[in-house]
Amino acid sequence: MFTSGHYNLTAKQHNYWNHSSIKQLLFAILLLTPSVIINADNVNLTESEPSQEINCTIYRSCTQCTDASICSWAIDKQICLYSNQSLSENYRVVTKESCPEFAVTLKTKDKYYWIQVTVSNMAVKSVNTFFNDNTVISCEIENIIYNASINNGIISCKWVKEKIISLEKRSSMDINPLSIFYFSIVVNNNVRLQFNDPRDHYISYHSWTCPDVNCSIVFWESDSRKYYCKWCLNKFGCQLTAETRYSCDVRHALNNEKLWNNDTALSTIEVKSPELAIESFNPDVLLFNRNRAMVVSITVKNHKIFDDDRSTTAVTVAGQSCVNPTTVDDQTIDCIVSEYNDEMKVSEGPVLVEYTWMRTSRKVRLTSSQKFKFVMPSVTGVNSTCVPATGGIRIALSGEYLNATTDVQVFFQKNEQTKTTCVIYELWRDRIDCVTVVNIKELESSELLIVFDEIIGIIYTEKIDTYVDDPTVFDGQVFAGIASGDVPLIVRGSFDCTKNQQVYVDYNGERHFGRCAIRDINNTSIMYCWPPKFGSPAQMTSLPLGFRVELADKVVFVQQKTPYSYLLYPDPIYVDFEVHDVDTIRVNGVFPDPLQRRQLDGNYLLEVVLLGRPSDDDDIFCTVTEVTEDYAECRSPSGKSFVDVLDIVIVLAGKQATRTVVHRRPKQNDHAMLRLLRQRYIVGGISALLMCVLVLIFCVKNLMNRSKRHVDRQNITELRNITAGVDESNDYLLNSNT
Repeated sequence: MFTSGHYNLTAKQHNYWNHSSIKQLLFAILLLTPSVIINADNVNLTESEPSQEINCTIYRSCTQCTDASICSWAIDKQICLYSNQSLSENYRVVTKESCPEFAVTLKTKDKYYWIQVTVSNMAVKSVNTFFNDNTVISCEIENIIYNASINNGIISCKWVKEKIISLEKRSSMDINPLSIFYFSIVVNNNVRLQFNDPRDHYISYHSWTCPDVNCSIVFWESDSRKYYCKWCLNKFGCQLTAETRYSCDVRHALNNEKLWNNDTALSTIEVKSPELAIESFNPDVLLFNRNRAMVVSITVKNHKIFDDDRSTTAVTVAGQSCVNPTTVDDQTIDCIVSEYNDEMKVSEGPVLVEYTWMRTSRKVRLTSSQKFKFVMPSVTGVNSTCVPATGGIRIALSGEYLNATTDVQVFFQKNEQTKTTCVIYELWRDRIDCVTVVNIKELESSELLIVFDEIIGIIYTEKIDTYVDDPTVFDGQVFAGIASGDVPLIVRGSFDCTKNQQVYVDYNGERHFGRCAIRDINNTSIMYCWPPKFGSPAQMTSLPLGFRVELADKVVFVQQKTPYSYLLYPDPIYVDFEVHDVDTIRVNGVFPDPLQRRQLDGNYLLEVVLLGRPSDDDDIFCTVTEVTEDYAECRSPSGKSFVDVLDIVIVLAGKQATRTVVHRRPKQNDHAMLRLLRQRYIVGGISALLMCVLVLIFCVKNLMNRSKRHVDRQNITELRNITAGVDESNDYLLNSNT
């Protein structure tokens, strides 16, 4: 059996070859790798074929063919056709899953080699029908036909090795070369099976072992030829690299006839395999005119395969020589492109690398798919942005191929004798960023001069009109805040083109920083700064304050004519609040000076919020109308009554961070509760009075009934006394009335 493309003999077979006085013989059936390039640039469709963009006829295996939706594989013809062409349904495959698969193995027995091809997917109707209906099967090795048979999907072919290369011929060679043979399975005398992997059609023959880990096996096709090559590293004991003709097999693309011995053009093999290719090069452009040599680094995939027992004799970039090619590592070649001053040469082209065998003049050539270019840089625009307070201006030049050389200089030029350097700190292909070293006022009438390699000069004559003033802070401003840092500093000044603005405060020998941001208010740029936090002082404290910005990627400390101070106040204290005139709230406490001042928009920093109930959509804001040292007042904007409010929230609007809940003064709370319950007392009193009246009426009525009974009884008693002497026969009359 084969393992990783190589065949190892058993101990019994070793004994056989020893008795035969023949050195160890190795055959390799090289298995499929996924990279196969098929170049079909010159394949044209005939008028009778469909007009689809896909050309089905270029596909030479079933799996390639059925990958295209409009193509199908003709099993009986072993060709790819359009699906709408007339074909026998019994021999057509339209899906990759229905394609036959072939596994090639080699066995030795006595003086014969048995090539076996196992056909999978025999259960598929089209495959089964084809092989069962066509029983005449043979194999062809280098145009010699051998008998073959098929049994249970296994095709067997007996091959006599001595007919291929004689012992005398092998012994006469200075070295034991690799011999590569092409074989195919022929069905019904005229149809050759097309394996899904073209490499399965090749047998490699040599009398020594090459470690597979150090071998490179490649296959590629062009319009007219197909190439199969196998290279191993000589330093690991392999001798496959000694001669090109023993490492590569070159044939016609269609009829498989060998071209190597008859085609003199094949003294140089054009390798177009992805396993062996130029992947990249750096730089990829150079100036047309150069006054110095430049090193070009070329990355070649598997360069170690070519570099072994060969020399890298020629490298060209867009037609110009890159001399002294030197191997840097297993993937990299460095070479030198000399100075040049001829603009008539070609402007772009591929990179070519040629390797030459040490013992012969045969060559292998690699050609890059990417183009190398010789260029002329150009400047298309200039963008000036900032003027640092320390002097100078930042310039951004846009253009093409500005980094084609690292020797680039930018000048402000008033005349040929007066030049001011613009120091480059960023260089890209399409942009140059530089900063001048003098004040902009000295450069206003200057032109820009860009020099490449000291021999190419480009003058940019358009006026640069984007100038800015030094960042400054205007005088007459007071900066005050509180210990928590929640009061922003509003800083007026000039801060164009600055970034990463900061405020700093010096306290107890340390510098503390706070962040700033530029805002536009009424078409005026204002810098808002949030100072750092400190512990709350017992009283107002004055501390040194300053500002730092970045301008043209330089840190600039903003100059101030008069040193500024930061007035640090204690944090505010909120005691409680009272409700006045139904719609006005007065918050009692201690309010430092920064909270007593109005902002630019006329509002105070304090905000008073009445938290909405769960059924409300939003909180209710109470508009602050006055802030003094002892209290702050706010009024309902809609006249809403605050009589029932028990809690409020104080928010410092400058940062929207500190929220403090303040409760109502207790005494005011009791009064509020009485007022809240007053209506209930009235309703309850009326109800109680009505109840009393009803009870009184009931009692009076009951009393009157009792009095009436008492009078009635008293009258009856008197009547009895009066009639005591009357005849007892009449007593029943009285008893009936009681």
